[in-house]
Amino acid sequence: MFGELVGVVISIFFVAIVLVLSELIRRLGKFSTEFTRKFVHIGVSHWWLVAMFLIGDIRYALIPPVIFVFLNYYSYKKELIKSMERGKDSSDLGTVYFPISLIVIIMLTWNGGFLGEDLKHLGALGVLTMGYGDGFAAIIGENFGRRKYEIFGNRKSLEGSIAMFGFAFLVSAIILGNNISFEFDVFRISFVIAVLAAIIEAITPYGFDNLTVPIFTTLNAYYFVKGSPAFLFIYMACIGFVISFFIAYAAYKKESLTLDGSIGATFLGTLMYATSGLFGSIMMVVFFLSSSILSHFKKNKKGKAARQFDKTGRRDIMQVFANGGVGLIHSILYYITKNPAYLVFLGVSFAAANADTWATELGLLNKKNPISLRTFKPVEKGTSGAISLFGTFSALIGSMLIGIFATFGFSLLNINIAELGLEVTHAFQMVTLGGFIGSLIDSILGATVQGVYYSHELKGETEKKEYNGRPNLLIRGFGFVNNDLVNFLSIGISSILFLGIA
Repeated sequence: MFGELVGVVISIFFVAIVLVLSELIRRLGKFSTEFTRKFVHIGVSHWWLVAMFLIGDIRYALIPPVIFVFLNYYSYKKELIKSMERGKDSSDLGTVYFPISLIVIIMLTWNGGFLGEDLKHLGALGVLTMGYGDGFAAIIGENFGRRKYEIFGNRKSLEGSIAMFGFAFLVSAIILGNNISFEFDVFRISFVIAVLAAIIEAITPYGFDNLTVPIFTTLNAYYFVKGSPAFLFIYMACIGFVISFFIAYAAYKKESLTLDGSIGATFLGTLMYATSGLFGSIMMVVFFLSSSILSHFKKNKKGKAARQFDKTGRRDIMQVFANGGVGLIHSILYYITKNPAYLVFLGVSFAAANADTWATELGLLNKKNPISLRTFKPVEKGTSGAISLFGTFSALIGSMLIGIFATFGFSLLNINIAELGLEVTHAFQMVTLGGFIGSLIDSILGATVQGVYYSHELKGETEKKEYNGRPNLLIRGFGFVNNDLVNFLSIGISSILFLGIA
């Protein structure tokens, strides 16, 4: 008992030293309150290391954090320890939440805790991830953060989130490596822990990350180390998230995607990589890059015709899923069944999306007016359901581009399409032909069922229900059938045509 009490006193004394040093730094140095606050944050997180070696009884381990819950709340109300407070007008109770998280983690990982064994090293992983990750994320974000974003009213920076990931990975790898071994699986687990910690820290508002990050990081480490059956899926999803996030962010900055479109693309890319790996991701990226380049290609020459479309320029979340949703469905079906036919369908779906985009974007640059599939007469460029020889040829090339990448994907990734009775050349032909047919189906649906309106402002037909705030007059088709639905249906139908190979 005496030894336990000594451990409690020493651990409290350790925290007191950190607080005194922070006050000295605040008074003698030219540092902001945020810096000294994070100095306390990082320093106090080491309390766990002191306690885990000096205190064995879970009951005594709980004493210091319980004391600091009340002490930190009193300091928050009275601004007692100025180096760790943001001011009495702040609603951030992070300094109170942090010792509460310590209480929860002690009850989970200490010998005799809820997890049933001595797992204090996993508690250290969660606590130090919060200390170093969140601490340096704030410091780096404040001093070097140029790319800001806001979630739930909480302003963060991309640089800060990258710092959170980096320190979380280092903490996890060092602790797990010392307790297990420095092998590849440990680094995989550390990567997943770090990605999830960075996401949790980014989306948790009002200082609650002092609760969510350490607790969830500890639990994630526990389940992944124990061999969670969902780990491989989560691992793949984390890789997909990182890749998709940076591509979507770059597209947002280049004005190829709206904010909600970039969120949708990140979600789509995350699930695509998790379910069909590199193959699905390559199809998605090739489509997105080629279509984005073409949407900006000679944009000033597309003029009035481009304004007639329902949506132009930056793709929103509905456009993202209209073009990629069918591919994602096939990707998920492949993950469930492991039937390579669904990868062929996935290739067809993106070939159809690419063919339609190429036909539209390049068809607008054709000098001659297209022919309506409804009346078989020349109509203005941008008219729904109209085709031109140049646009049709562009659709074939766009579809062929995806077919080429699909062919390389089947070969280089050792995807066994031979069990479907297909050779690689057959797969190329199917993807290319399916995509081309999809673009034709899109044009037929555009000519027959898609809602088309007359705009007095544009003095002609348009896919838009309104223009400049004024409602347009529906002249044919169905009002609920817009361009997004037509894209989704044409892509879906084109891939269903080959269901016989499954």
